Amino acid sequence: MKYYFEKITDHVYGFLLWDESWNSYNNCYLVMGDNGYTLIDSGKEEHFDYLEASMKEINLNKEEIFAFIATHGHKDHIGGLSFLENIKSYIHSEDLSLVPEKLKTNLTGTLPENGAAFNGLECILLGHHTPGSVALFHQESGALFCGDHLCFFGEPLPNEKVAGNGKEMKDKYVKFISDWAKNEEMRSKHHFELFMEGLKKLREIRPSILCTGHGVVIRDDVDSFLSGLIQSQFV
Repeated sequence: MKYYFEKITDHVYGFLLWDESWNSYNNCYLVMGDNGYTLIDSGKEEHFDYLEASMKEINLNKEEIFAFIATHGHKDHIGGLSFLENIKSYIHSEDLSLVPEKLKTNLTGTLPENGAAFNGLECILLGHHTPGSVALFHQESGALFCGDHLCFFGEPLPNEKVAGNGKEMKDKYVKFISDWAKNEEMRSKHHFELFMEGLKKLREIRPSILCTGHGVVIRDDVDSFLSGLIQSQFV
């Protein structure tokens, strides 16, 4: 199984595993706050062993994780929750219906609509990819965890690095948004306006690092990328 575990900043580690069944990288993140590490997303249940092995590289056991937050309720983001018992675990209430019954007992709370969550993380409800999908911003590191609102599903890692510029993929995404904006049927079917509202919320935060749900972490020119996506609807 191909996977990467890499330090992104002094406060953030990224774990990316190539899921052969989907031909895509699935991402999880560990964020250091005042109370220890928060795990953002946990991957599929069958892949948790690889995440756990990676955590041991920084001498972290799963029992020592302060809290878990799911950006949304899909199985590639919450499956590992089955191995995270007796810790604070959160998802937005709008996504509870997506969580399998066996995992609901592991969830100890729900996220706010907007504003401070805990351990230095701020929650922003996006509601496009799923009704309760959220982004999480860690002000101290400037890292924004946007789940699957913005992601590079199925894309390789440039230069085999977790974090980088990702110019080729950013250019492809701008074209994708531009094409989507011109197709009235797809705009309506996939709630284009709601997606754009989410993009504007993300840009208002002015993050310096964009941690996506799948694929490369963008560490350069994040603001110009988000601005370009917003403007691409008019091109």
